[in-house]
Amino acid sequence: FTGSPWTLATYMVEGGSSKDFRKSKAMLYDNPQAMHALLDKLAQSVTAYLNGQIKAGAQAVQIFDSWGGSLSAAAYQEFSLAYMQKIIDGLIREHDGRRVPVILFTKGGGLWLESMADSGAEALGLDWTCDIGSARARVGNKVALQGNMDPSVLYANPAAIRAEVGRILAAYGHGSGQVFNLGHGITPEVNPAHAGAFFEAVHELSAQYHQ
Repeated sequence: FTGSPWTLATYMVEGGSSKDFRKSKAMLYDNPQAMHALLDKLAQSVTAYLNGQIKAGAQAVQIFDSWGGSLSAAAYQEFSLAYMQKIIDGLIREHDGRRVPVILFTKGGGLWLESMADSGAEALGLDWTCDIGSARARVGNKVALQGNMDPSVLYANPAAIRAEVGRILAAYGHGSGQVFNLGHGITPEVNPAHAGAFFEAVHELSAQYHQ
């Protein structure tokens, strides 16, 4: 996977992580030409990187837009989604006789699922702030949906983890098109046994929805 151009740009402009992205957003509004130039170079670099991974045998790729949700609706379309679209348009989509699916994820992007689904990606990643059943209704069969469980659930006991897995499966409902996953990355402090309980719950409880 790779970071999105906007997410990579924030680390470059801020010099690290940020709570409010003040430097990045100031640049975006004060000097949009410079921000577009940076994002375009990053999009070209990410496209080359992902195509290299595909040529090396990657069976799927994901664009990870951790900080797109910090933008306004208009700024998201112009400064984040547009450059992820450029990457998708430039990717090798067939390799070694098989389709290479693209997963597009924006943390906090639940408001823009329809636009994301029109990008040409095969799947959208969901964070934990939107209902997966509602998301499915909005995008239909256009894309698969991945994620949705709050990573913090893995700090809870195995019974609570199992209950949350069951709730999300029921919210999505029957049929194909769901890739069960966390709504963002796993954190280092999680007990590995709790991650194991998560996997077991998904394997055991999901079968009834795919018969």
